Amino acid sequence: MWKMIGGLLTLPALLVLLVLMIFWGSEDYTRLIRLNWELDLPASESCLYETDSGASFGGDGERYHVLAYVDDSGLEEALEREAEPLAPAEEAVTAILDGLSVPADQRPDFSDCRSFTAAHPTDDRNRLYLLVNSAGTRLYVVECFF
Repeated sequence: MWKMIGGLLTLPALLVLLVLMIFWGSEDYTRLIRLNWELDLPASESCLYETDSGASFGGDGERYHVLAYVDDSGLEEALEREAEPLAPAEEAVTAILDGLSVPADQRPDFSDCRSFTAAHPTDDRNRLYLLVNSAGTRLYVVECFF
């Protein structure tokens, strides 16, 4: 009898854990941008592409994400408020994307993008490049951690 009651109580707990795992796994990458760079950007619609240089003991390496946004997301306003404008960063970004073997169709069109950056709160060697297309519907995030 007690085994049956214990089994019935375990089932709802497992369902709750399953739902939490689904939501935890589908977390928007902008949360990590907030944690790593202290930038408050609107949540993206989806992540269209992502790659990184692989796991490392110290957490160093390079990461690249392409995030999709809806037209009225407020992304451009948030970037202007939260980040610093950056002179075109095509050379530096291209070198990183080449190192990550990012295909041409997943790279930003530099002639159609505005560039931004932010200082890392704990290490000046870390670099961030944020490129937003003119429509404000794509955010290209390039991060280098040392």
